[in-house]
Amino acid sequence: MRALVRDQHGVRLAQLPRPRADQPNDVLIRVVAAGLCRTDLYVARGLLAARTPVVLGHELSGVVEEVGAGVAPLRPGDRVGVLPWIPCAECSECLRVAAQPRALRCTHAAMLGVDRDGAFAEFLLVPEECVIAVPAGLPPLAAAYLEPVAASLAVLKADLHPGQRGLLLGENRIAELTRRVLAAHDFHHLATWSAGQPEPEPGVYDFAIETHATPGILEVMMRALKRGGLAVLKSRPASAVSLDVRKAVLRELRFHGVNYGSFDDAIRLLASGRLELDGLLGPVFALEEYEALFAHAERDETAKPFFSSNSAEAPTTAD
Repeated sequence: MRALVRDQHGVRLAQLPRPRADQPNDVLIRVVAAGLCRTDLYVARGLLAARTPVVLGHELSGVVEEVGAGVAPLRPGDRVGVLPWIPCAECSECLRVAAQPRALRCTHAAMLGVDRDGAFAEFLLVPEECVIAVPAGLPPLAAAYLEPVAASLAVLKADLHPGQRGLLLGENRIAELTRRVLAAHDFHHLATWSAGQPEPEPGVYDFAIETHATPGILEVMMRALKRGGLAVLKSRPASAVSLDVRKAVLRELRFHGVNYGSFDDAIRLLASGRLELDGLLGPVFALEEYEALFAHAERDETAKPFFSSNSAEAPTTAD
């Protein structure tokens, strides 16, 4: 099968053996659409430590091709999305948590496209518990957008209330998606700020959400919050970011790091039509066009570009 691999020499298109669903809980997925995100770019550039070699990509939608003997109720032909973290099944959290998915609590979870072969390929093999059935009417690009929507839904796990005054910091796709997710949940008192704009009014916001953590942005966020206000940490920078703890302590600010919301809730939100996707889902490229896709992603942060590795089913637009 064709796959986009990062090895010690950089990124290349390779021919790899097609995986097989040999284990009882294996699900082999024929990838239809796979989105490129900042994490993929970090791995491609060597800015984020990853297994070498590794197939890139972790946001996808596809069709079940083959299942292991113990898999139910998934069957070949089912349309699916994927939770991109694979639980170890051995740590204390995996052994303690009965509810699925364990991967969101696992202390040693492996990430697709980083620790384990990912979605920029014709086929992807994952365990059944990471596969999520997709409604028949949901377009492939929207289904491949499941992971970013679940990531944005995570902000609702913080102590936020629709009547509060909030501030969203950042100018990128995840910032705009988070704004729309909050709007879909009746947050209508949300200001936005990005670097280069006049600094927001200090000391007036009940909560603030960062989507691109830098020392400067964190300083702006802390100044904008009321005394005792809530700072929501959303981004996953490739390296450590400094924070003036003394200022945070003196103003008794609260910090809440959030990772993912519910993937089931993300599917329901996408299927409901309440989440406005216009302008967020961008062009589709073949795997062979990876250099053009990477160049597009570097110069345009407004809409997510996608790979499609199966030409017969390749989506051409967000519709």
